[in-house]
Amino acid sequence: MERFMEQVIFKYLRAEPEDHYFLMTEPPLNTPENREYLAEIMFESFNIPGLYIAVQAVLALAASWTSRQVGDRTLTGTVVDSGDGVTHVIPVAEGYVIGSCIKHIPIAGRDITYFIQQLLREREVGIPPEQSLETAKAIKEKYCYICPDIVKEFTKYDMDPHKWIKQYTGINAINRDKFIIDVGYERFLGPEIFFHPEFASPDFMQSISDVVDEVIQNCPIDVRRPLYKQSWPCEDAMKDDKVSSPSGSSPILFKLKGL
Repeated sequence: MERFMEQVIFKYLRAEPEDHYFLMTEPPLNTPENREYLAEIMFESFNIPGLYIAVQAVLALAASWTSRQVGDRTLTGTVVDSGDGVTHVIPVAEGYVIGSCIKHIPIAGRDITYFIQQLLREREVGIPPEQSLETAKAIKEKYCYICPDIVKEFTKYDMDPHKWIKQYTGINAINRDKFIIDVGYERFLGPEIFFHPEFASPDFMQSISDVVDEVIQNCPIDVRRPLYKQSWPCEDAMKDDKVSSPSGSSPILFKLKGL
């Protein structure tokens, strides 16, 4: 950890730690031991003047202020923190995380990538085997989005394929040859596993909408209404899961289909 922070501060930030206060983020349910270890390194090894460790979900709510009116700004809401391997649903009331109500699901960005890779293999589109995973990841980050109605989305693609089907150009890492593939249904079927987990895994059947509803219902009754009203994806956790709406705007909790 110390060597990692040394690289970050001196090589990439090129800053003197003694002259700056530091803001660090931590995942939900992080142990006090990990927090103390980080603080020990920052204060004793780098001699920083101050440190604040915030939960990612709280900062995600604060980041939502940039697109809202002053009167609508609040630190109460439900945050979906979706990373590479796990997705957390985190209720926040007035800037404080309700830790006893946090839930997680074993579906995240990695599962979307694997599901898109599986769809491409079933179509036999001619992707080099050694490039299939990287190609699926690139398609997820560039073209995927959440659709409000999967049946209407299929119809839309079938009626006007030239408008909705995109082309992805990749380069073979071994012989440097270019390959081009059409990206169609994968654009919306990939993220759909959040709402229909059975598409990708028979071991987990609860959709993200049901999990969010369960989390809010477990919270104190006086905060349930604002938690339903304010629901946001955690942008930091979405770095490996860059899905959006068809217009390109960031989704609000994946549009919470079914709620």
